[in-house]
Amino acid sequence: MRLLEYLFALVALAGLVTAGWWGVYQSPQNAANLQAHLQQETSAALQAAGMDWAVVQMDGQRAILSGKAPSPEAVRDAALTILNADGPGGLIFGGVTQVENAADSAPPVSPFAWRVEKTTDGKLILSGYVPSKAIRHVLLTEAAKLSDGAEIEDAMRLASGAPAGNWQGMARLALVQLDRLDSGEVNLVDTNLRVSGVSADAAVRAKVQAEIANVAAPFRGEPMIRGAASWLARVSASGLVLKGNISSETERREVLTLARKHYKGQIEDQMVVVDQAYPGWMEVIRRGLPQFVRFQQGELGFDPEGAGFVIVGEAPPSALAYLRDDLALVSGPHAVSIAADPRLPATPPNPTHDACQAHLDTIQIRFATGSPVPDRASGDALDLLAAGLQSCNPSLAFSIAGKGESTNGARADQALGQARAEAVAAFLMAAGIDDDRLSAIGYGAEAAEQATDSRNAGLDGKYIAITVLERSE
Repeated sequence: MRLLEYLFALVALAGLVTAGWWGVYQSPQNAANLQAHLQQETSAALQAAGMDWAVVQMDGQRAILSGKAPSPEAVRDAALTILNADGPGGLIFGGVTQVENAADSAPPVSPFAWRVEKTTDGKLILSGYVPSKAIRHVLLTEAAKLSDGAEIEDAMRLASGAPAGNWQGMARLALVQLDRLDSGEVNLVDTNLRVSGVSADAAVRAKVQAEIANVAAPFRGEPMIRGAASWLARVSASGLVLKGNISSETERREVLTLARKHYKGQIEDQMVVVDQAYPGWMEVIRRGLPQFVRFQQGELGFDPEGAGFVIVGEAPPSALAYLRDDLALVSGPHAVSIAADPRLPATPPNPTHDACQAHLDTIQIRFATGSPVPDRASGDALDLLAAGLQSCNPSLAFSIAGKGESTNGARADQALGQARAEAVAAFLMAAGIDDDRLSAIGYGAEAAEQATDSRNAGLDGKYIAITVLERSE
């Protein structure tokens, strides 16, 4: 009997040893395994919630939240997501017991841009920045109420930097006005509200025009509403479409020849020759189409009974600048309105001083002899320059040095260099670069060659050189 008791005791002792070993080294509740488990669960929960700004690091059952938070609300949401990622927490349940906030505030985005597109089938596409999760929910609810069952696509992101004033009320007003149109888009950029689109109803056009033109300060309304286009060019990722009425086969061939000369993608011709005549309208096509086909997306529509020519979309800054210059020369009877936004080409980030400088040094801007204005052949280079400056750290500033040509004396030569630097600075500001990050200085050709300051040494062989500066410099 005593032998049996000893045997049971040995078995119990072995079980205790095994249980202890398992508890220390194998159980999900041991410190090392629990921390690894919670790290995986909290990271996955943040990713599933779309909080790509947030980073979590587990220290036992305590979570440390870091990253660049777009708003205080975003920090609260991330903390709640982490706390609930693996159950209710506590020592017994094994979840997260505490979240320590080490997140920084993301710098305000500038410009603060929000956009809605309404397609011809009623679909609403909402994108850009919103100030809070609550406002995002309000806008989606409003869109669902107005869409009458049509599809809604949400690509909005939280960010700080919304302008002072009733931003939410302005966005909701824009949605209501867009709902009245057959198709169109809203662009709310800082305090500038632009509503562009199409309505076949003249009374609707007048109402939307009036509502947008009279929005309350500090916001400014820009209505661009037209009737159904008699003729339309539409450019997108899938190609260029030319459609609508045209007055003769000769004009049709001229439009197609112009499009094929300047557009390298697929062209779809849906134009129809009809018995109509609109004197002077082809002057706008001849001057406008070569730059319009450089747009990333947009429409050039002709409404002869109403708004005249209306151009909307997104374009490289140089295409937009040259389009405005060319259409300013039009002398015909038809109004021309341009409501397009500059969109910079994609550029890899260059956050450090040296990386930013190295990238900018590869870009060369050319000028015709004696001209203060960059040659149009440098349009793509100017776009890359603007994108390069945008990709640099916001704490960096830029000195733009322009060089003359030693043709008209030292004073005139230096003035030419100054004019060139100021022309490039003006282009960059129009492309969206903050003016307080830019300074312009001009050199005569000889002074530039003899410059000993390393900031200006890059002028050797260039008409324009950009020097990256720390804000304190």
